[in-house]
Amino acid sequence: MSLRACLVLALVTGLAGLGLRLALPVAPVDQDYRDVIAFYRAMPAGSGH
Repeated sequence: MSLRACLVLALVTGLAGLGLRLALPVAPVDQDYRDVIAFYRAMPAGSGH
């Protein structure tokens, strides 16, 4: 793949990501997610997979 094609692909990918970020709202973190994070924080280091 040529350098020009790589740069165009990178630009298109970046613009698509930016467009999606602006178009779609970020979902707020729900309570179930917070419960899972709290569970894993309470585990001793090295015991999780």
